[in-house]
Amino acid sequence: MEIYLQGLLIALSLFASIGAQNMFVIKQGILKNHIFFVCASCIACDIVLVNIGIFGIGEFLAKNKIFTILLGIAGTLFVLSYGILSLCSALRAKERLEFNTQGHKTSLTKTIIQTLAITLINPHVYLDTILILGAIALPFSTNEKFFLSGGIISASCLWFFCLGFAAHKASVLFKNPKSWVILNSITALVMFGIAYMLARFTWGELQGFL
Repeated sequence: MEIYLQGLLIALSLFASIGAQNMFVIKQGILKNHIFFVCASCIACDIVLVNIGIFGIGEFLAKNKIFTILLGIAGTLFVLSYGILSLCSALRAKERLEFNTQGHKTSLTKTIIQTLAITLINPHVYLDTILILGAIALPFSTNEKFFLSGGIISASCLWFFCLGFAAHKASVLFKNPKSWVILNSITALVMFGIAYMLARFTWGELQGFL
């Protein structure tokens, strides 16, 4: 039980950082766009990636400096690009109005594809789930890792469903286009902050490697 709670708390601390995936979930919740399936898709990805990290591959990758550096560079570029796109959205009045349209929804299939793309193309996700959680799992035995994995997956379910449906309830606040300007501006600032931290992390790894 102690290991389960440890996994739960560690994972919540990682998942609670507002990254590209979380901002996507928030927007889909506000738009009332298949939010249950968006959350379920994110959780399904976590189940696969977390267990890959915990049960073996994470140990190898955590010790592979070249892979870590390349993943850090890719993650920095991805998050920076997402921040730039969010900033552009905040500056475009036409897009703000489109976001605010009640009928602005995509099909379920397209929504799931978009969710998988924003999750799996984002290298930051692999840093969290495979590298960090994989490294944390190193001291545990195989049986203990099952409890650790259970805690992490529980945290994923708790986080994404709370995040998505809280945003769903808050959708009334975003009938004003100015709300979208604020949201996209905050998203851009957060993404730039994450990009900076990833760049510092990658630079540190590169210096250690050289």
